[in-house]
Amino acid sequence: MRMAFYFDQSRCMGCNSCTVACKDWYNVNPGPVRYRKHNTYETDGAGAFYSFVMSCNHCENPACMAACGAGAITKRSDGIVTVDRSKCQDLRSCITACPFSEPGIADDKQEPLSQDTWKVSHPMQKCNMCVELQDKGELPICVRACPAHAIEVGDYDELMRNHPGAEALTIDKYPYAWTNNGDTSTGPSLIVKPRKSLTISGPNK
Repeated sequence: MRMAFYFDQSRCMGCNSCTVACKDWYNVNPGPVRYRKHNTYETDGAGAFYSFVMSCNHCENPACMAACGAGAITKRSDGIVTVDRSKCQDLRSCITACPFSEPGIADDKQEPLSQDTWKVSHPMQKCNMCVELQDKGELPICVRACPAHAIEVGDYDELMRNHPGAEALTIDKYPYAWTNNGDTSTGPSLIVKPRKSLTISGPNK
């Protein structure tokens, strides 16, 4: 099994319910760390804008895991990539390696209290696809919070079969997703149903 996120760009309203619910559930204070990110992009210079929501893509070949010299990042048998914050040594090699800028390091304001098991003040953190909920048979917080049902989670192949018109995240179609480097070998587990292009005509003469 390869767990993946599915994002329907045509359904997303840009309301940020998913990002707010995620921060609230995990008690992530305002600051540099964001498990789920929402951004808006202009289409083809036509004056039309659309949303794109993304978190850790739980890649098939995680660059973050390969780069971590502390062994803090692991991949479960279902494909979910997790981080053991007690093992993090603040090497930040995972941040450099991730093509999507998903691993995050908090500051003192965002994370004023540390835990006794941590080796550093602010170990890396990121989306873990709500493993504690999924292991109980429940949906991730972002999926539950989206009023437009624009986000789903499930087996990669099943999501592709169940959503005609959906496609794998690729750098040629979604270059803005690769915010750190152009590494396309990681195999991101994100499937996107793209919003249809909008044609805006001029005023009637």
